Amino acid sequence: MIIKNIDYIEVDSWLKQQNLVDTWHADFFEWKKHLLLASKKWPWIKKFYKGKDNWLGIFDNDLKAIYWYTIVDNEMYDGFLISDKKTPGAGIKLARALTDVTTNQWTKNWSMCSDKYLKFNQRLGYVEQDKVKLNNGYEVWLLCRQKF
Repeated sequence: MIIKNIDYIEVDSWLKQQNLVDTWHADFFEWKKHLLLASKKWPWIKKFYKGKDNWLGIFDNDLKAIYWYTIVDNEMYDGFLISDKKTPGAGIKLARALTDVTTNQWTKNWSMCSDKYLKFNQRLGYVEQDKVKLNNGYEVWLLCRQKF
């Protein structure tokens, strides 16, 4: 499998071909608003909403998974990891590759997830920092991992 940077046009085209059951991830820009909602409790998170959108993709002949991240002030925020259900392991490979792709660009890496994805994120080295129920009804964990 090959991992490379991709643009949103490729992401959007791929997303339209996916059968996303989770409406939270059906629209990237709607999903990204959770940064604004969460910033009411964690004000420093808001800066990531305005950060430059970066995308990684993993390919095995064609695109199998996508991952969004942004780096602001020596901190990274990542999320919106979606993988093709027919390619087991593509998402975890892409998530692990993110730290290699962004080497020396951040010291703290923030993310959020629901209870459903907590164990997945713990496997990647994230530690739970806090939990909040957003006003859209979603309950999310604030996660962080640090470079040593």
